[in-house]
Amino acid sequence: MSHQTMDWLILLGCVSLWAGLTLAEVGSFSGCTEYFYQGAEPRGFATADTAEICQRYNNRYHFATLYDRPNRIPRWSAYTLGDLACPGQPQRRSQWFVEPQLARPDKSPEMTTEADSTLTVDERRSSQAINEDYGDTSYDRGHLNPNAFQCNDGRTATFTLTNAAPMDPCFNRIHWYKLEKTLKTQLTVSCRNVGGTPYLVTGAVPSDGEKIPIEEEDKEGDRNRPYNRVSVPSHIWTAVCCDHRDNNRKFSFAFIGENKEASSLQIIPVEQLNAELSGLYKISETVNVFADDCGSRSQKGQEVLSATKEALYSSFRIFLFDSYPHLLPPAKRSKLNSETSQVMRSTNLDQNKVQLTGIRFLVGISSLSDWHRQFEKTYEQDDLACVLAPAGVAAAKASGISDKVCTLQEQKHLPNSGVTAKGGSCVKQACEYHEYAYSWCYTSHSNHWDYCCIAKCTVNPESKQYECPRGDGSTTPCSPQYSTVTVSGTACRADHPCGLYEKSYFWCYTDYQDNWDHCCSPQHYCGSHDYDYQWCYTQDPEAAWQYCTP
Repeated sequence: MSHQTMDWLILLGCVSLWAGLTLAEVGSFSGCTEYFYQGAEPRGFATADTAEICQRYNNRYHFATLYDRPNRIPRWSAYTLGDLACPGQPQRRSQWFVEPQLARPDKSPEMTTEADSTLTVDERRSSQAINEDYGDTSYDRGHLNPNAFQCNDGRTATFTLTNAAPMDPCFNRIHWYKLEKTLKTQLTVSCRNVGGTPYLVTGAVPSDGEKIPIEEEDKEGDRNRPYNRVSVPSHIWTAVCCDHRDNNRKFSFAFIGENKEASSLQIIPVEQLNAELSGLYKISETVNVFADDCGSRSQKGQEVLSATKEALYSSFRIFLFDSYPHLLPPAKRSKLNSETSQVMRSTNLDQNKVQLTGIRFLVGISSLSDWHRQFEKTYEQDDLACVLAPAGVAAAKASGISDKVCTLQEQKHLPNSGVTAKGGSCVKQACEYHEYAYSWCYTSHSNHWDYCCIAKCTVNPESKQYECPRGDGSTTPCSPQYSTVTVSGTACRADHPCGLYEKSYFWCYTDYQDNWDHCCSPQHYCGSHDYDYQWCYTQDPEAAWQYCTP
């Protein structure tokens, strides 16, 4: 049996659509050598399938990118540290820019939104990632040139998919975010404020065969969306060079981390990074990120590196000590406090091997009725979804809380989101009014569409169904995020939790072969309910039902 559309839980926050135009030039770095140390681009990364892009916005170059066409991610972006004080910055974009010249060299050097590109869908897909590749997935569009390092036009120009790679949310939002924040502070104090110029190169290593899993082409024709197009990087790295007329103030160093939730960040000399990247990229020729390695063994570099390490570890110590341990089980809390104290007191620690692990919020569940009460309360009072996980999953076994858990996540139905009221995924644009009286978006490139919520998805006391306002005074059926387990007890596909998806009953895909199963209604749960078998309603209000496995 085949169904239409898919969905993914938006893990943290939302993004807003910002209208604008970005320009870029493909094929040569001649116009943006100012972003390379000594005017020399990183060597050893180019292949017959890579494209040199001078990223340009409002008739000014802002950074340089070497783009890997087959893997549809940048191999690296080279940039400098932007202005320090820049209030009133544009918001994060929902629809990122694409580069038409990657598909057709005859196009003008304007990087635009997909809608303004005048390219067909197939042309856009032919040689680069597009916005739909990141929709309905568990990956962030991770900046290589960080938007927080730039201001005004420079910041807007970073929101191009030729500057993005799929990053694990915990890695991107915790590990890499804290690294970028600390790095910006250290480079400002130790380089820029003393007359130096900070040059940075951030890269992504394509993994062997691992790509973003996205819904395959639908047999019913409603969705025409390929999957497994964009490589998920195995590693993300940044090389830092402070160029200074005084060689005693020149320094460089590098960071590299695995693109996964429990990642370890290595802090290493640039020449060591060159050697590691040669192996990771499977490059036979010599790799040089910076010409002459930019004083990588200088005393000043070691001082700045030590200060950066201390700031990183201090920030994570505060992160662990001040906010999270009281949420851990007592045994794990005691162990964490003891181990962290030992780490922070150590003067002999091999800091390259210290691991900074991610945090996710799990709630222990004693029974499904307990979960159902928990879900309704947190959803109504806290705007949090207590999303049920299948019994026996690794997260539950490792939590030390219970053999059943739910994960706490922010609700997805927000204005300007990329998710429709029934859980479908927007294409072409985000949820908005788009010159109509109600909020809506297209759900396919064939112009199928659905209503969007402008406020919370709640149960209508009269209809007993989940509904939300759509903006014109009317309401539309909607689907809250609440479970990733089917009536048979199997897990939903990672990018397709339980929902309506244009049906009257709740369901989800369980694999990428169009196999699916029913889900219990969010207003019900799997139990005996005064019968001698386990069952639950799969349709509201208390309509269709199925046998189930608790």
